[in-house]
Amino acid sequence: MARVYALDDADQIDSTAHPWLDSQRKARPQNCAALTRLCGWLAESHVVSFVTTLLTIYALLGDDIRLYFTDKMADQHFNDLTIACLSVFGAEVVILTLGKPGYFLGFFFYMDVLSTMSLFLDVTFVAESLFGDTISMAEAAALSGQAVSGQALSPTSGDQAQGARAARMSRVGSKAGRVVRLIRLVRLIRLLKFYDRKNSGHKYRTDSPEGPWGGSDWDEDDDKLLRESAVSKKLSEMTTRRVSMLVLVIMLSLPFFQPTTWNDKLPTSAEYGINVLFRRWMADMMHYHPEASQFNATTYFTSENRKVYVDDFFVYAYYHNPFTKKGEVPDTAIMSPLGSFGKLFFVGLTPGDSVLGPYFLPTVPRSDYDPNALWSGKEWDYASGNLTDDPVGLLGRPWQNTTSCISNYLRGISLLENRNPPLACPQALRYNERTVVVPTASKHAKMEQISFVFVFDTRTGSKLEAILNTAQTLFICLLLGGGAMTFSQDANRLVLTPIERMISKLDEIRNNPLDAMTIGDEEHHREHVPASANCDDINNVDEDGHRKFFCRMRLKLVSTVCSLFRHKDTDPEQAPEPMETVVLEKTIMKIRSLLALGFGEAGAEIIGHNMRGGDSSALDAMIPGRKVDAVFGFCDIRNFTDATEVLQDQVMVFVNRIAAVIHSCVNDFFGKPNKNIGNAFLLAWRLSGHSAKKQQKLADMSILSFIKIIAHINKSSLLSEYRNHPRLVKRLPNYRVRMGFGLNSGWAIEGAMGSEFKIDASYLSPNVNMAASLESLTKQYGCLILLSEAVIKLMSEDIAEECRIIDHVRLAGTTNSFKLFTCDLDEFALDRTFQSTKDRAAHAVNSSNSKKRQERQKTKAQRWSDDFNMHSMFSSDWDVVRMRAKFTHEFFGRFDMAYLNYEAGEWNVAKDMLEAMRFMLATEDGPSATLLRFMRSYDWVAPEGWPGYRVLSGK
Repeated sequence: MARVYALDDADQIDSTAHPWLDSQRKARPQNCAALTRLCGWLAESHVVSFVTTLLTIYALLGDDIRLYFTDKMADQHFNDLTIACLSVFGAEVVILTLGKPGYFLGFFFYMDVLSTMSLFLDVTFVAESLFGDTISMAEAAALSGQAVSGQALSPTSGDQAQGARAARMSRVGSKAGRVVRLIRLVRLIRLLKFYDRKNSGHKYRTDSPEGPWGGSDWDEDDDKLLRESAVSKKLSEMTTRRVSMLVLVIMLSLPFFQPTTWNDKLPTSAEYGINVLFRRWMADMMHYHPEASQFNATTYFTSENRKVYVDDFFVYAYYHNPFTKKGEVPDTAIMSPLGSFGKLFFVGLTPGDSVLGPYFLPTVPRSDYDPNALWSGKEWDYASGNLTDDPVGLLGRPWQNTTSCISNYLRGISLLENRNPPLACPQALRYNERTVVVPTASKHAKMEQISFVFVFDTRTGSKLEAILNTAQTLFICLLLGGGAMTFSQDANRLVLTPIERMISKLDEIRNNPLDAMTIGDEEHHREHVPASANCDDINNVDEDGHRKFFCRMRLKLVSTVCSLFRHKDTDPEQAPEPMETVVLEKTIMKIRSLLALGFGEAGAEIIGHNMRGGDSSALDAMIPGRKVDAVFGFCDIRNFTDATEVLQDQVMVFVNRIAAVIHSCVNDFFGKPNKNIGNAFLLAWRLSGHSAKKQQKLADMSILSFIKIIAHINKSSLLSEYRNHPRLVKRLPNYRVRMGFGLNSGWAIEGAMGSEFKIDASYLSPNVNMAASLESLTKQYGCLILLSEAVIKLMSEDIAEECRIIDHVRLAGTTNSFKLFTCDLDEFALDRTFQSTKDRAAHAVNSSNSKKRQERQKTKAQRWSDDFNMHSMFSSDWDVVRMRAKFTHEFFGRFDMAYLNYEAGEWNVAKDMLEAMRFMLATEDGPSATLLRFMRSYDWVAPEGWPGYRVLSGK
């Protein structure tokens, strides 16, 4: 017999013999992964969450809306909505189970399952079958096709006791259903947390119209925009879980501590009255047997017992009068039927075909009987009011004119049959809009098959209960939400918010490690904002150096008030102890800033790579380098060896003052300092990742940053002090801080150099070495700045024309020649800027002022914009104009002519022209002197085969 293979046996079957099973085996995990991704997408979908939120709100309030605004005829529509909620919530549980890790068998899983199952209690036919009354049971039996006409609730058969228990269960079940419904609030809280998480954003904007370097509003309170951390999620979930369980346990437990849950305080008037009526009526039936003959019936109707029964029946009806109006109740009355939600609605007998039925209603043979006059209670403490204008016609009608209900299970009259809308039978009301009262105090064995059934209309109470239940639901929503927020507020403020700020900053630094400095500036700004409010801002200092009047008065007032309320034993100088989280946060920011300072732009990838590996504490510093294009600048402090020997322990101050000028100017023009080598500095303007237009702007900025460095060094009052340093002047007469600059462009390998014991992040390339060689050649050519032809080609045409070509060379060890350029500057044209001690203090405040930093960022953003012309600084910047003032067009024209003759090999002509202009500007022109020295070494004759360039050793 051939074997029949099942899909589960696919792993045991040879895939070569059955290739379709092999495809099934491969498709199975792919299908599961696709299903998981789909469920994950649906779990995070705003549309799905919006739909489930609406359905959750309906699940909380829908049943109360049904009871308050509609009647029983509309129940089916609400059942359809409830079943739809059941389906959607069930599907959501499946989706979250498959698409959300950690959800299955978690707290919210059980809460969602319980809340979904509790919706079954809102399906009316389910609730009625569980908590319904005797009318509900009879109606259900009639709908199922069972014969109910002969099944009365008798005093001894147990059916009557079952009916009483059913009525009690109806009341208890309604309360239990409302309490269980509170579990659905957990769904709403979970959904609200989902929206709060989805609406949280990132702290810093990257779409600023002023570019990636400036224009951000640091005054914005952005703690609410922090990304929620894993610790915050866990703590928030645990807090919500505990608060929800606490509130739910309290709400579920409170009813069990109420005595009325276990027993009624007193029997109700409806129950007592129906027992009295039923016992009297049964006694009369047993005594007179009116059903036996007409004589017995006549005897009974004329008896005194009948009169007493009729009076008691009307007294019962008046006591629960549904027609009592507020205007009919006198002010002297203490109580009335208006004080109760239950109004007598239906009086009937079961079974409806009982032979004793004609004797049930209070038929009155006397024409002078006026129940309104007898029982309305106008002068009583209990004022019942009139039972319509014709109470006898209402209750005393012939039995054949009564209404049969529920397949003749019940027969009687409705007191509200003439109302709009009319109510003829009890089943016209919902089970929780009526109260069924049956006698429980009769044990006559012969009357087992008959019973009174009185039904009370409780719709007024049901509507009020619906309103109060809605208010309770909203109150518990606020209680749960407020409780969770209150309990977690301190933890959020003291622990979670600082952690989330740290995580947010770490995320930003993972993406751009150099942002650490910007973040540090922002934190510095936030710390010093209150200081400006206390008149510590330099802008509040007038010309005489005194505080403005209103600031002095405000400070004096604050000081006086504080001194009045300060405790005598309080140390005014004692500062509050900082929180550990604040200390940790500031320490992390300092470490990040130190990393950014130490590694620089070249080490950004190292920092980002190691910070992205958050699942391991191992350090991986030796990552592979990457190739980048950049403009490289190299600058050197002249006479540094002499300065070091003279200044000794003060040389660090000397170098750092110069470094502050260099780094500040380079940063203003979008460059990045890379290496500080004592007397030399390597600088870089990275071109990779920028468009051609932006690369041109960066090349323009590189030369302008060097020009501004020269200007600031010569204007600095701090550096000018070294011109008068006795030992420096003695060793180097006329000493002043001077520097040389070399600028080149090309590729380089960016990365870490060193070992596990020490690394440096820098650039390796012949192009970097070229920049250092050019700086070294500045001494030979007697100029401040030397630029390679590669940088000139990268610059804009206007700025390239500001540079003078001075030679055509090939460095030893290289194969390609290139032209040398310089940007002529007269550094002696700028004198130092005088600053008093007071001005220096003001400058120190200004340099740390947040507004200054913000203006600096704004200036950088303006320079970075496409509309800004970098060449305009050659005419608008006063420092540049003064240093370029003595270099005339005639000077440049004559040198260009001399250089062209030199390059063409016409050295005799070039010699005459260069000697004529060598001292044309009062001081010796370094490039002219250099070319003259070179030509002199060949006796002013170009060597045979002169290629138009010469070979330099580089240093």
